[in-house]
Amino acid sequence: MRSVLGTLLHRIVPPKARRLNSKCPRIRDEYLALVRKGFKEKHIERRLVQIEETATFPPTEEVKQLMEKLDNLIEEIMLHSEKGCRRLYAAHYEFSPPIQLWLDRCHLLKWLLRSHQGKQVNGGNMRRFARKLGMTQCIRMPVSEIVQLYREAKERTKDLMAESPYLRKQFLYGKLNEAIDTGRDQEAKRIQEVLRNEAQRKMWQGIHRATKPRGLLSVTRVEVPQEDGSVIEHTTKETIERALMSELSTRFGRAESAPICQGALFDLLGVYADTEAAIQILEGTFDPPPDSDARTLVLLKEISRIWQKIGEGEVSIAISQEDYQHYWRRVKEKISSSFSGLHFGHYKSIAHDDYLSDLLARKLSLISATGAAPERWARGLSVMLEKIAGVAYITKLRAILLLEADFNFHNKLIFGSRMLDLARQHDLVPEEIYNEKGRTAEDAILQQVLMYDIARVTKRPLVVAQVDAAQCYDRVALAMAALTVRAFKVHNSSVLGMLKPLHCMEFYLRTGFGQSESYFGGKEQGKHGLAQGNGAAPPTWQQISTIMINAQHSKGHGVDVVCPITMKKIRQVGIAYVDDTNLWGGMAEDDDVTSAAHKSQAGINDWGGFLHASGGALNPEKCSATIHNLEPDGKGGWIYPDQVKEELPREEEAEWEELDDLPFFVPQGNNDAAQIKRLSTDHAVENLGLYTRPDGKSDNHFEQMKERVTTWTAQIKSGTIPTRSVWMSYTHQLWAGLRYGLGACSASMTTLSKGLGSADYYLLSNLGVVRSITREWRYLPASFGGMNLFDLTIETTAASLSSLLQHYNMDTAIGITLKAAMSHLQLELGVPGCPFDYDFSVWGHLATDTWVKALWERIDKFGIVVKLDYHTIPTPREHDIPIMQLMVDKGLRGTDLKRVNRARIAQEALFLSDITTATGRHLEAHLLDDWWYDTSEGELGKHRSTLKFGTEFPTVEDWKLWKKTLKTVASATLFLNQPLGRWVAPSTRIWRHFFHPQLHIAEVHFDDRIRIYEHDIHSSDRSWILTYTRSAETSMPGMVPAVLDEQQDGKLRKRSDGQPLWNGSGEDDDMGMSFLDRLKSKGGEWMWETLEYNAEPDWIFDAMIRGSLYCVTDGSYNASLATDICGAAWIFYCSETSNCLQGEFAEQSESADSYRGEQLGMLAIHLVLATMEEHYGEIPTASQIYCDNKGTIQTFSRKHKRVSATVANNDILRVLRRIQGKSKLHHRIQHVKAHQDDHFDLHMLDLEEQLNYDCDLRAKRAVKNACSRKGERTSAIYSLPMESAAVYIEGEKQTTDIAKALRYHIGKANARRFYADEKIMENEIFDSVTWEDLRNLLQRRPRMYQLWYGKQCSGFCGVGAMVSRWDKNESSKCPNCGVHETADHLNRCSNKIRRALLSDSLRDLIEWMEDHDTDPELTSWLPLYLQKQGHKLFVDLIHPSRVKMTQRMRQVGHSLDRIGWRHVTEGKLSMALRSMQADYLRQSHTDVTIDNWMRGLIDQLLTLSHTQWLCRNLTKHHRTKGAKALATKEDIRKEIELQLDMGADSLPAESRCLLEISPHELFGMDTSKQQYWLNAVVAARSAAAYTTTPEMQPPRRPPILCQTALPQRSLTASSTPVTASATSNARPTKRRKPTPPRPGPIQPDILLTSRSRSLQHDKLNVLHRNAADDLQGCSIVDLLRHRSSTNLDLSLGREKVSHRSFKTLNPAIWLTDEVINGFLLKVLHPTLRNNNCYFFSSFFFSKLLSTGPQGTNAPCYNFNEVKRWGSQLRRRLGILGLKELYVPINHRQGHWLFLRAQMDTKVITLWDSQGRKERNQLYLQSMLRYLGDVYRSKTGRDQVAWKREWQLIDDSENSPRQHNGHDCGVFVITNITLLAQKIPLTAQTYTEATFLERNTRERIALLLWLASQNRPRPPTPQRQRRQARAAGAATKSTVKRGKKSIVKPSTTSSATKERQKRRRRNNNQRIILGGSRPKGIVHSSDTAPSAQLASIVNRKRSAISVAEGEASIPNMTQRHAPPKKKKRKQQS
Repeated sequence: MRSVLGTLLHRIVPPKARRLNSKCPRIRDEYLALVRKGFKEKHIERRLVQIEETATFPPTEEVKQLMEKLDNLIEEIMLHSEKGCRRLYAAHYEFSPPIQLWLDRCHLLKWLLRSHQGKQVNGGNMRRFARKLGMTQCIRMPVSEIVQLYREAKERTKDLMAESPYLRKQFLYGKLNEAIDTGRDQEAKRIQEVLRNEAQRKMWQGIHRATKPRGLLSVTRVEVPQEDGSVIEHTTKETIERALMSELSTRFGRAESAPICQGALFDLLGVYADTEAAIQILEGTFDPPPDSDARTLVLLKEISRIWQKIGEGEVSIAISQEDYQHYWRRVKEKISSSFSGLHFGHYKSIAHDDYLSDLLARKLSLISATGAAPERWARGLSVMLEKIAGVAYITKLRAILLLEADFNFHNKLIFGSRMLDLARQHDLVPEEIYNEKGRTAEDAILQQVLMYDIARVTKRPLVVAQVDAAQCYDRVALAMAALTVRAFKVHNSSVLGMLKPLHCMEFYLRTGFGQSESYFGGKEQGKHGLAQGNGAAPPTWQQISTIMINAQHSKGHGVDVVCPITMKKIRQVGIAYVDDTNLWGGMAEDDDVTSAAHKSQAGINDWGGFLHASGGALNPEKCSATIHNLEPDGKGGWIYPDQVKEELPREEEAEWEELDDLPFFVPQGNNDAAQIKRLSTDHAVENLGLYTRPDGKSDNHFEQMKERVTTWTAQIKSGTIPTRSVWMSYTHQLWAGLRYGLGACSASMTTLSKGLGSADYYLLSNLGVVRSITREWRYLPASFGGMNLFDLTIETTAASLSSLLQHYNMDTAIGITLKAAMSHLQLELGVPGCPFDYDFSVWGHLATDTWVKALWERIDKFGIVVKLDYHTIPTPREHDIPIMQLMVDKGLRGTDLKRVNRARIAQEALFLSDITTATGRHLEAHLLDDWWYDTSEGELGKHRSTLKFGTEFPTVEDWKLWKKTLKTVASATLFLNQPLGRWVAPSTRIWRHFFHPQLHIAEVHFDDRIRIYEHDIHSSDRSWILTYTRSAETSMPGMVPAVLDEQQDGKLRKRSDGQPLWNGSGEDDDMGMSFLDRLKSKGGEWMWETLEYNAEPDWIFDAMIRGSLYCVTDGSYNASLATDICGAAWIFYCSETSNCLQGEFAEQSESADSYRGEQLGMLAIHLVLATMEEHYGEIPTASQIYCDNKGTIQTFSRKHKRVSATVANNDILRVLRRIQGKSKLHHRIQHVKAHQDDHFDLHMLDLEEQLNYDCDLRAKRAVKNACSRKGERTSAIYSLPMESAAVYIEGEKQTTDIAKALRYHIGKANARRFYADEKIMENEIFDSVTWEDLRNLLQRRPRMYQLWYGKQCSGFCGVGAMVSRWDKNESSKCPNCGVHETADHLNRCSNKIRRALLSDSLRDLIEWMEDHDTDPELTSWLPLYLQKQGHKLFVDLIHPSRVKMTQRMRQVGHSLDRIGWRHVTEGKLSMALRSMQADYLRQSHTDVTIDNWMRGLIDQLLTLSHTQWLCRNLTKHHRTKGAKALATKEDIRKEIELQLDMGADSLPAESRCLLEISPHELFGMDTSKQQYWLNAVVAARSAAAYTTTPEMQPPRRPPILCQTALPQRSLTASSTPVTASATSNARPTKRRKPTPPRPGPIQPDILLTSRSRSLQHDKLNVLHRNAADDLQGCSIVDLLRHRSSTNLDLSLGREKVSHRSFKTLNPAIWLTDEVINGFLLKVLHPTLRNNNCYFFSSFFFSKLLSTGPQGTNAPCYNFNEVKRWGSQLRRRLGILGLKELYVPINHRQGHWLFLRAQMDTKVITLWDSQGRKERNQLYLQSMLRYLGDVYRSKTGRDQVAWKREWQLIDDSENSPRQHNGHDCGVFVITNITLLAQKIPLTAQTYTEATFLERNTRERIALLLWLASQNRPRPPTPQRQRRQARAAGAATKSTVKRGKKSIVKPSTTSSATKERQKRRRRNNNQRIILGGSRPKGIVHSSDTAPSAQLASIVNRKRSAISVAEGEASIPNMTQRHAPPKKKKRKQQS
């Protein structure tokens, strides 16, 4: 079958479903019990012990057979146990018991049908299944009834499946409540996790459906290219498997081309390298055959070197129970595996059983020790997947080999964990490998970027060759793999246990057609390769890469990365990430482009040769090479010749064209080479997912990001997911991917600001934000009213800072490269210190564009402070100064400064002393005019500075400016204005001339030698003329720099000599430092201020050796004292000598908490121990540390190679990482229980517990002391010891995710500027707002709440003023009060409902303030200020009690007045208010903190605004009562009337039937059907206009479109309608221009006139509200809601309605039989007073069909059960003498319907509010059969002919339609009431919404109550108070004077009473907004608006969805509407 697009569509055969789920305890326990039982029956443990006793390596055949048999038994037991652990259920619905019950019923009925069809079934199982379901009667039913039941069951199941999500949630919540009630906490926690996971899964499934393209899909077709270029497509299972097996067989055999698999080497080593020759290779004694491959021998040499370096170390191959459980309890269960069917769930379940875990661990240890892997391990399943969706080329498919789960566990543990750990311990992981633990692909990209930067700064050529291995895992020679892993000390048995199954693997296939039955490979066709999917493949490939990288180093390939200041260097061959490798060449000082290219080609050749020696090969299609080279442009700048050839001089252009012809090749396996692409410097190829250009530009990277954003936007638009999910995808999916690589981005701020272009603009609408919103509002944080979109500049800055903190000052390749790049920037600027400390606006243009410069620009732009442990170059001489600082001080800027800097770099000078004479008094004349290399100094050496400067070629103008500027600091004779003094630090200049003042000997220093000159005795001035005498290797002591001139005869003349150079005297002697001085020298002096000790700390070393040292620490934090201070205390104590060293400290930080305090204390102990190790050298033993915090113990017990940027307290972890890198000890940390002194006396505690108690006291003391002196220090001083890098934002050190603080800090600065520019808030006022408190609250709120807040603050929300801007048909008026609506109007609305809500919110606010220790003045004045709605200033308020405002309260009020009333309601409070409340809290000694109080107050204010917004939206958008909906209904009604008035003359003949519909039926239609009718009529009139004369054409009118919400603009309402008497020739009346309807309150949803005429005959008024007179003082609402049922049952004569059944008349509850029967028999029937109409109760059909009390039994007709029904009728024919009989039907206790039998017309009609259903035919047929039986029993005649006269009708289409699941009973009561009173029933008579609008349930309740004999009333407090008042009044009015009581007559007249009664009635009545008649009254039980809104205030739903879904809101809106003023009658 083909789709429209022509693609073959096949059904994907899924893998077999799993029965076992280890997460479910019930299933897991059942499985484990079965496994234990099977192990016991098969004696597994005894068999295992027997094998363990006899096993050896290599194993015997007997042992192999026993192990294989054991493995088969265990496999059989585990598979059998899974079958019995649970049943499998269908996965096409969400499981719940009701659905499963109906599915089982369908299954049974289908089973019965198959039995009746004569098919073979298991009768016993079928009967047992029927008994289980309680459906045994179905076995005896006829086929027709079974078919009917089956259809009904299928239909019911289908309905339930539609509600399966709700039923599933209901089922789980029921289980959760049951677990909580029974105290099963673990079960409750598990169910909560299930609920949470299912909710998350549903949300992400919706997101992935929209955003994820087709991923890795199973193969259903394969395209195989042929040699002639054609392609053959295979589409059948057989041909696909044949093609795939052929391809994979070839792929897995390509490694056999390796030299180690051929010739003499193969004969010596074999397949697995398990021969004696292999041992010789490892030991280094191997004598290779003469014809051995040279590169193979290099690899073997490196293997031997590694084996010998590790020495005696060896990888443990024993697997313990703990190893087994640790792995399997953490692995993901859903991972696919196992051809045998033993999936991960088996092993995860067994991990919960210690006994079984031990057995399986011992079995794996036995396999690893013997190398005898089971045959099961040698069967694998190759899953074929499409890498790219739709690409089915066989060479492009990915083959994942699914191995046995326990096989993979063995490989990951032995090779992936233990082998790599041993390599790390011996420092055998090369820095070039970035897939190593603790490194990332982004680190590799950053390393590449930094290398390009250094090449760009130094102007040296760099060749980067991208050489990718082809199918690296599948092309590994097993012999090379075996030797490699054995070199890393893996035992040979484990190696064979891993490699033998791979070599003998039977490869089965899984495609889209399922699993293959045949295989390829096997023992006969041994294959090579490690296989993708093998847990040992990544670590083995990493070790092979290690061997090859070491071989590259041994061949001299790579580049040197040198720090130009410290000269620290590292050599790297490139970067490698799995199979992606970049090889580097060049970068040497004397390299040119040609030599660099030759070096790079040699490196490529060797790398390809090494790869071929291991079995692999390079893929030429994925390989490329780039030459990075800069050439001077002749103007002082530099250019890339391949980018601007036209600007080069002709000779240089010709030279570069020659280089263009320089090709690069990669070697191939057949001794051939393939040419690869040569890329230009402005070209970027994707490398590790990013595009990195050699020229440093990020254009390609940003294009990639924009493409991702555009794709995501399009996917979201095409998807149908809620806004909440869109934001989730935006945050955690889109930007999670976009952030990758930002840490390596070197774009400038200008480029970043343009990076994404307009991509953000187009995604705004997807996020629920209008696109026209101001750009600034988009990126501001939610705290400042913004939309909180991610800003590329901020995210890039945060990522770059994280990279800096991660790698700075680390002894890794990237750390050294980063330091070198920063040093190059430092020298390029000409500054002695860290470049980040200088003003970028002044210095930035001097630097080449690099990553470090880009970071410098960002931190300077955003005001970020970065403190680094940076090497500052000391000033060499007194009065010395950096040259560039001198130039800046002279006022040079811009181009002039850059010109001078070029000359300085060319002269290799940093300080002024570098260009002065040895005396320090004169400038060197030869350094002012030209490059120093062209002078005599250039003949002595290559450099004149100890620093490594880059290359520059200044222009003539540059030299002139250089000389001119320098002359400003000296006289005309070049004498310095301020001569330099003595040497105080090492000179950065390389001095070439030296002189000995006493010996009169001079030295001239060359790079490679020293020439000695002595005085000439023949000279007249012998002391100044020096003659060459000899050469020397070293300089003589006592020499000083001098000025020597060379004479023409080769002699030297001394002109002057200077002072002796600095010799390092005065430097601190590190060896003589004491322990405490060494400790304090590490920084962080604040941690050591309170050190206490009773002896010099040298005793610690002795205590460590003796093992008597106790190290204990504890932290403290008290939020009630200070939220930003935490403390710690620590102690070192010797249990033998009682010596101690202790200290305590406190830190002030925004990140302060108890956990940070604990970590600081632990860090202090580690610092002391590290200092001790450094002070005394190697310490033989580790220490024991005690701590009471388990999280801290876990953190400090792990080794940290990488610290996540988002982890808490990452500054502490970075210091810990440095300590772990320097220390060789791994200290033991144990847990000690905290606060043991609360339970035991101090002397009863252990020593460590006593010390912990002491630390706890001292830590608390430190916190209290810090709180008392808070403010004396700033957080900037709290840098940690050994902290090499720290970031400070607004003076606060960042200890966790920098991005969060950066977004807030930058957002605050932008908001301050934006608020001032837009005149929203002045800067002074802005600074007085407590933004932090608002931020703390919004961080705890969902994203959608933040979005609402941002829209409200910005004003770009759905108010009328904004909506009308883009929809001219929309009204700009408030839907409540009718004034112009803006966001500012939200809380100022004068509508009565909105003001009532405001009052409710203020009452809640007052209650909250009283409960939270609020200052009484604030409690008194703040709500009053809010109540005035901004019409009165705070300082002008007058309290109702005439209390005056205090001065401080007035100051607070003034600050709030300045902020503004609207801003206050948005939570923007003043610092003065916070300060006032903080002082009150301090005086109150309460536990409430000011932060929590402020957060709570702001929450109350936002709730006030949010409640107003919800009410406003409900008023406008309610689907039936909203202003928009009512306006639409009114427009449609007027349009229909106009079309009817226009008549049918202008309609075509075939369309005139449209007007033949009765107005009653037309106005009874719902809105959508009316719209369709209008469309048809308008279209017909338009069609007629083309065929009629102009005089006959009707007036043109715009049609009303079919849509859910029409514009509020009336289309024809203002037009004058055409009267019925008007002829077609009449000229149409001139119409006024249509105007929008006047917006106002909600219009009443009254019944249309045509409908009202049909319902006015309803005597019960069942569709009307209860009138006030009907209530007679009883509140039906109170009766319905009263909890107690005592004496509240309704007595209806022989019938009774219990209070429990009566309460089902509450909203959304299914009605019971008592209510239906009571209403029909005792309310409706007496009202009719018609003997021709009768009603049966709802039990009639349950008796007639014997369905049982629950309606679940199979229907079985039984006339005898009901033959006496109707016998009380005194008629000869009984019920047959009636005209109408109504029977309500309770269908299976789940749905109500009814039927009517009309005896006179012989028609039985059925109505079902859910529409026609086949199951209802049963009731029609049964009713006819019943009537026939009655006819026969009454007349004795044959009923067959009589029944033929009857007609059966299912008239459900004419019943108003039910959409919910609970109002069917109300439909039955209403429909029977109308029909019994001869009122026609149509689908438009009323709607489901009418019940809610008219409170029909309350009306039915009232009618039942009025019909009852007892009329019970709930004992409400109001009633009791009235009775008490009545009793009191009666007592007062009765006078007892010992005689008969005299009652005083009432003085109130009857007219007055009537007037008072009428006034009360009018006051109680309420008007539906916009209505014309009073509807309903307000009861005492009616809830306030705020209470009705409380359940939805924070619900994350749209306004429309809330309006449509909440039934209580319309009632609230109606009841609290303002009464309509009566209109006075006009006088005629």
